Amino acid sequence: MIHQPSPSGHHRRQKVIDDVDTRLIRLIGKRRAVSEEVRNDRLAEGGTRTDTGWEMHVISRYHEAFGSPGRDIALGLLRLSQGEPPTGRPSAPDAFLGPADSYSGVAHRQFAGSGGPVLLMDSAADVLDAVGRGRAGSGTVPVHNTTAGPVVEVMDALALGAPLSVIGERRLPVTLVLATVRPGPPDGVRVVRTHPHAYAQCASWFAAHLPGARCAAAPSTAAGAETVAREGDASRAALCAPATAERLGLHPVGGNLTGTPPAVTRFLRVVRVAPPRPPTGRDLTTLVVPADRVPLLTVVRSLAASGVHVQDLHPGGRHPDGYLWIDVAGHRDQAPLGEALERLRRESDRVRVLGSYPAASARAVSGETL
Repeated sequence: MIHQPSPSGHHRRQKVIDDVDTRLIRLIGKRRAVSEEVRNDRLAEGGTRTDTGWEMHVISRYHEAFGSPGRDIALGLLRLSQGEPPTGRPSAPDAFLGPADSYSGVAHRQFAGSGGPVLLMDSAADVLDAVGRGRAGSGTVPVHNTTAGPVVEVMDALALGAPLSVIGERRLPVTLVLATVRPGPPDGVRVVRTHPHAYAQCASWFAAHLPGARCAAAPSTAAGAETVAREGDASRAALCAPATAERLGLHPVGGNLTGTPPAVTRFLRVVRVAPPRPPTGRDLTTLVVPADRVPLLTVVRSLAASGVHVQDLHPGGRHPDGYLWIDVAGHRDQAPLGEALERLRRESDRVRVLGSYPAASARAVSGETL
């Protein structure tokens, strides 16, 4: 009779460790799933993607339990919960219209949190191009302002350009100041450097107070302010966020230019074409319908017949045949919107669904001091 050697003590202990690791892996998987649910709930309520206070709480707990290695464990768990692969490779950067303290930068941080790699671009078109070519994992672009209206170049690019997917929105109240290199009344200002969309938001103020000033277009409000700071000419002013003026040492010479309440700019987060995320119960869907193929009345009737609520509708921009940009309540994979989309696609195979995503809170909140 052959006797099998019994496992040594250290082999038995290794088996115990294997069993513990198996349970830990399962628990970490469960933690990731719950974190995803929490994040989706936060976004659906118009909140930010990450909760810095909660993350610090997690890091402190693990640090107290295990010392310095505990901090590394906590950071690894947080990266896993945020959906980042723990390979040590940097994730693809997020692109937005720079500089960092532009309103696009604020919207980006609400989408993605702070600390990740970013690409600061010179124009919204460059942001979309970087995403489409894979240089950026996602991009943040302005698409509409309650005073100045649609950002036509962005709508045109998303409606007619290379396919991209919209995965989120943010709505930020925009506060702008007129700022110069020296304090004093604004009477001597002859040139205003800013983004044309920002200038349009304040057109009434300029008509009343500085009818002789002209707008010198800049890629962003912050970029215009940086140029004014470099020029050092008191006859040139920036139209920018208060925080940008403070950072550059510029002096506000006119405030409340957009009126009360302030204008609100809507930002979209876009990625390369991706499957829709699961419904949250508070979703918006953005679709583009070719106006030369489907008349407006047909679109409205098809959506109304299915009980779909249209939140926004804008006629297309510079394309000669035109298109309709439509934001509707609901998720593309759920009734009644799914049925309505089938009706529209029977009218034209060129109906484009840009994405279904959690709607921002009805109350526009900036989330930080601008």
